[in-house]
Amino acid sequence: MNYVCYLGSGQRLDLANQGSHTVITLSQSGPGQQQQSTNRYLTGTWTAQPTVMQAGGITVITVFSATKTTQITVQGQAIALCEHPLNLQGAQSLPLEQTAAKSPEPMSPLEPLPPLKMGNMEMKMKPMEMRLGNMEMRIDDLNQPAQQQPTPAANQKPKRFCAQCGQAITAGDRFCTQCGQPLSS
Repeated sequence: MNYVCYLGSGQRLDLANQGSHTVITLSQSGPGQQQQSTNRYLTGTWTAQPTVMQAGGITVITVFSATKTTQITVQGQAIALCEHPLNLQGAQSLPLEQTAAKSPEPMSPLEPLPPLKMGNMEMKMKPMEMRLGNMEMRIDDLNQPAQQQPTPAANQKPKRFCAQCGQAITAGDRFCTQCGQPLSS
């Protein structure tokens, strides 16, 4: 048997007995967000319908099997097995609805982020690239053959940049023209 329980605040609890395991799936959805987590606990085959009780922001699932009674707590997004029996006096019982014998479908994965661009900074994934002004960093895919980087000509001096803001500096500058950072020789 499978059951579903609605906890409020967009949270849904799916309970299933698969052999000697209890499978708990906690789903939460709201504007612009979806979260889902599934946990499995060795509880034994159910001998009665589980109960769901709520008190003070904590939800307690009680599962009954031939050999033991197991309590599992749900608080926010955290699901944990209780080591000691909880006193549920004064807790509110939540209704369970019987569902088909199928667990909820997993949520579809999110689409990859498009390239990010902010001012003169640009970031891309696959291969990972980052550009800021005239600086560039690239992490190539390991499966791609490495490309040889051009070496500076012997008469070209390597470019220097301010360690504070990344502005290009020229030889002889004592301060960065962009941020005023003192430069070492």
